[in-house]
Amino acid sequence: MDNIYTMTTKGIGDEYRRKLAAVSNAAKGIITPTLVAGQLNVQHQEAGRILSRWNKQGWVKRIKRGVYIPVPADDLTGEATVEDSWVLADRLFSPGYIGGFSAVKHWDLSEQIFETTTFFTVKQVKDRQPVIGNTRFQLKTISPYKVFGTQPVWRDSSKVLVSDPTKTIVDLLDDPAMAGGMRVVRDIFLEYKKTDWFNVSQLINYAIQMKNKTILKRFGFLMEVEGLFDLIKEYNLTEKISSGYSLFDPGIKNTSVIRKWNLKIPEIWKQKND
Repeated sequence: MDNIYTMTTKGIGDEYRRKLAAVSNAAKGIITPTLVAGQLNVQHQEAGRILSRWNKQGWVKRIKRGVYIPVPADDLTGEATVEDSWVLADRLFSPGYIGGFSAVKHWDLSEQIFETTTFFTVKQVKDRQPVIGNTRFQLKTISPYKVFGTQPVWRDSSKVLVSDPTKTIVDLLDDPAMAGGMRVVRDIFLEYKKTDWFNVSQLINYAIQMKNKTILKRFGFLMEVEGLFDLIKEYNLTEKISSGYSLFDPGIKNTSVIRKWNLKIPEIWKQKND
């Protein structure tokens, strides 16, 4: 379950409660001075002061300069729960989608515990591991053409995109470090292979759309390690790879060469292939 964070709220007058409710309803997760100025028909500077006051009173939570998260105005206990991490990631870093290990967990492809929320964003971000509230995010900047192969999911009343099962695998083959290396990717791939989502043709098409034929090298070698020779032959995988050698697992030392797949691999993987 994604992390959420809570905050204690203080009293607020009826007039400001109505104003806060109007702003929160329009915000869909994120409040900015521009939004407040538009909703309340006030100057931008005054909107900033209003948000600062609400923040001190505990009715909104400042997550970075000029960006706040609302606490429900109808909360009677003073203990309000704010939007979950998927919604926050979408509001702060879109265009993009939930991917990596967050998508792996969503599709139940691993039993590993992973509390960080991973988001693939088109935006250039300085901090790739920001912490907002008590939630840690892992951000990966990607080219706009890589935003495909997603499915919408609803988190309360907010729609968020998450990579579909095949795109999740392709993203990990594109950048194994997002899962902690190819040994983990292999385990996730084996879980994916057991499901009805397993689709070699779609995976190949996605890899081509990613414009990275190293994905097909890693995929082909992984299939060979698992003894899926018929599928390798059926889809002519050896004919779809590029020339030149690529690293199978960039995070560790790759000392052996597999000419069939134009890969440099760690010694332990050579043993698996023997």
